[in-house]
Amino acid sequence: MNKWNKGIVLIMILLLTTSVFLSGCNESKGEAVAKVNGEEISKSELDKYVDYRKKEAELSGYVAPEMWETEASEGMTYEQQLMENSLQDLINQEVLLQKAEELDIEVKDKEVEKELKQYKDTDDNTDRFKEYLENMGISEEYFEEMYKKGMIISALVEKIVDIDEEKAKEEYEQNKVMYDKVQASHILVKDEEKAKEVKEKLESGEDFAELAKEYSEDGSGANGGDLGFFAKGQMVPEFEEAAFSLEEGEVSDIVQTQHGFHIIKLIDKKTGFEANKEEIIDNLQNAQFNEKAQELIDNAEIEILLELDKKTTEEKNNESQDGEETENTEETENTTDDSPETEEDN
Repeated sequence: MNKWNKGIVLIMILLLTTSVFLSGCNESKGEAVAKVNGEEISKSELDKYVDYRKKEAELSGYVAPEMWETEASEGMTYEQQLMENSLQDLINQEVLLQKAEELDIEVKDKEVEKELKQYKDTDDNTDRFKEYLENMGISEEYFEEMYKKGMIISALVEKIVDIDEEKAKEEYEQNKVMYDKVQASHILVKDEEKAKEVKEKLESGEDFAELAKEYSEDGSGANGGDLGFFAKGQMVPEFEEAAFSLEEGEVSDIVQTQHGFHIIKLIDKKTGFEANKEEIIDNLQNAQFNEKAQELIDNAEIEILLELDKKTTEEKNNESQDGEETENTEETENTTDDSPETEEDN
């Protein structure tokens, strides 16, 4: 995966997956919702970005379509909260892109085309890419522009942040327990005799993943026993000790823990500085860039022009009740003045 795709900064990468809406339009920008060092962010840009994020949230299942108008917190609906957060995203992005321009950072279209080949290198990938664009309601041209801005931000990271190897080694030595990991699969059974039966089948050449699906009595069985990567301290001691002592492809003896009897297979091992070097540098780079990016944002001339109508549920209820009371009073007055009973009394 390309470096700029590794979760670089703040909320910027989330933003850059949707910054597609900020370019390529010949339409008038219209009303401004914010200014960043004199450059405007338009209401139409914000609306398009919010629409995208709403669709993204709905497709991900985080927010149901009918929830947008309900109160989320502090007197704001979910949609208003999303709009406020989205505007801050756009402001942050504009600050960083302005800094990149100041440093003469640019990305050629040919570089973008080369990077985008990964989305179309097979027929399946091409189909998935087209399906994504359709689901998100964006064009391929817009996506390319988004990707280009992502590459510009990545180049900015490289330009203003420098992590030397000595600093990376120091980080590893201080936090090696966090970085060193193994990936393992296991077969878990409650009965030792059954564990011995499985072990014999493995020794006779039967497939570990298939036996895990057949015998394992925990949820990992459906995935062939795969537990993914884990560091020390995440598993019970007996299991952890056995897993970290294995070599890639090696299968353990039967290991008893409080959960039952395990047979463990080591899939991958990521231990030592060299194995973790890239991740460590990325982490340090991200942290340092976050600080520098926040400094740029804090020092930018930012003017927010958008006003959101924030009202608490209690205020809204009071307004509703006041409206009902006024309506009821008017109805009562009208009934008193025009009723036949009153005319007869007179």
